[in-house]
Amino acid sequence: MDSLLASVLSYVLIYRYAAIFIIEFFGAIILPLPVNAAMLAVGAFSSQGYFNLWGSLTAAVAGNVLGDLTDYLATRKFGEIVIKKLRINKSRFFLQLEEELRQDAVSTVFSSRFAGSLSSIVNFVAGFVGVPFFSFFIPDLLGDLIEPLVLMCVGYVLGVYWDNFSSVLTIFAAVVATGVIMFILFRMYRRMTKRRRESAETSDN
Repeated sequence: MDSLLASVLSYVLIYRYAAIFIIEFFGAIILPLPVNAAMLAVGAFSSQGYFNLWGSLTAAVAGNVLGDLTDYLATRKFGEIVIKKLRINKSRFFLQLEEELRQDAVSTVFSSRFAGSLSSIVNFVAGFVGVPFFSFFIPDLLGDLIEPLVLMCVGYVLGVYWDNFSSVLTIFAAVVATGVIMFILFRMYRRMTKRRRESAETSDN
C-alpha cells in the first residue's frame, strides 16, 4: 500500500462518510487521488462492520456527482476564463471533443466516467459548449453510481484480502480507461473523417 493511499484510508477510518464524500469530490474535480483503491478498501471495511455499504455508496456518489457538477457549472458560467487557465482551448483534441459533445453528449459523458482523469476534462468542455443540464447530469449520475458500486462490492467480497488485489485493480482500471479513451477517440476520428469526406464531395460538386 503506497503512502498516499495509506493517508487517505486513515482519514476515511477517522472521519468516515464525510471523508468518503470529500475524497470523491476532490477526485472528481481533478486532483490525482487514489479514489478507486479507496472505494475498494471501503467495501472491504464494510464487510467487517466498519461502514454501512449503502451509506458509503451514497456518500461516494454524492461527492463524485457534486465534483463533476462543479467542473461543469464553472465552465458553464465562466467558460472562457476556466478553459484559458487550463490552456486546453487551442488543442486539436479539445476542438474534436467539443464537437463530440455537441453531437452526442449523453454517451460521451457516460463513457468518460470510466476514463480516469479524462472525465474531468469532459466535465469542463461540457459546460463550456453548453450541454443541457440533464443531458449532462443523468449520464453522469449513472456512471458515478456504477463505478463505486462495483468497486465496493468487489472489496466487500474480498474482505481482508482486498489489499492483495489493489495493484490488479489499478491495472484493470487503467485498461478500462484506455479502452474508453480509444473508443472516444475512434468516434471523434470517424466524425472528423465523415465531415472531411462530405466537404470534399461538396467542393467537387
